[in-house]
Amino acid sequence: MPPSPLRVVTIGAGAMANSVHYPSLCSFDDVRIAAICDLDPQRLTATADKYGIEGRYSDYRAMIEKTSPDAVYAIGQPHMLYDVWLWVLERGLNLYIEKPPGITMHQARTLAEAAAAHGCVTQVGFQRRTCPIVVKLREECLRRGPIVHAVCTFYKCNLAPFTGARDHMMDDGVHAIDTLRWMCGGRVRGVHSVTRRVLVPDINFITAFLEFDNGATGVMMNSWTSGRRTFRVEMHAPGICAEVEHEGKGHLYADGDTAGTQYDSRQVAGSEELFVYGGFQAKHREFVDCVRAGRQPGSCFADALLTMEVAETILAQAHLAGR
Repeated sequence: MPPSPLRVVTIGAGAMANSVHYPSLCSFDDVRIAAICDLDPQRLTATADKYGIEGRYSDYRAMIEKTSPDAVYAIGQPHMLYDVWLWVLERGLNLYIEKPPGITMHQARTLAEAAAAHGCVTQVGFQRRTCPIVVKLREECLRRGPIVHAVCTFYKCNLAPFTGARDHMMDDGVHAIDTLRWMCGGRVRGVHSVTRRVLVPDINFITAFLEFDNGATGVMMNSWTSGRRTFRVEMHAPGICAEVEHEGKGHLYADGDTAGTQYDSRQVAGSEELFVYGGFQAKHREFVDCVRAGRQPGSCFADALLTMEVAETILAQAHLAGR
């Protein structure tokens, strides 16, 4: 007999949720979305109709109390959902959220401690770790030995002042830090950074060298002053290296070969859908399996806290340097 479907409820029916999170959950035969909650009646109805969700609520507390779900997905802005996340954890419910886990270390630490105190399985949506093409090429590199050094480049073109509740670091920089932590595989023991404010009052250029306790080195390069958007990584192990754009092409080079072998993210994932080749579906699969098994996934709140610590260290160095 197949297991009973995992019953989940979702909070949030915004663009991000509709583009990657709902499609991921609805692709699983062993998951059922029992109810949805959103404050916007039009978004609520449109999303519920699109994915065939029967339970519809404007009050997340009422939804959870009436449905008693196995897990809660709360997708939205961290400064708006922090209190919701904490309420869910305090009731011992398993929780999946988007990055970052709060916009301060206090929030991230409080969430991690609440999850541990109440025995909750948690996941932060750092899907760059589960992008199929990057997972495949990392495994190829590790066949030769440990990662010696890795690079994560995240560029955007936006010279306007950042007016959101999050700063550039917590909005996007944490993705680069978390990806480097995953690629290098150790714990960060040293951070050396240079940051700048280019034409705007907030930090929008971030570079950092991360020293790991296993001997690996991570290089982070983030800029919102570039000419285009790109998220690209390099992984170097003895005699082999990979260069990959998560949602584009990748190349694997070994033993001095300059031609290399090319890979395509869609072909590796076997899908033209962003939620698949971008790593979102695999991230949700990890969480669902961990909820069933009662164990923590790779990007649980306790692990995400380590990413937040690196981000806070870089920002602290910037303030001390007067940048």
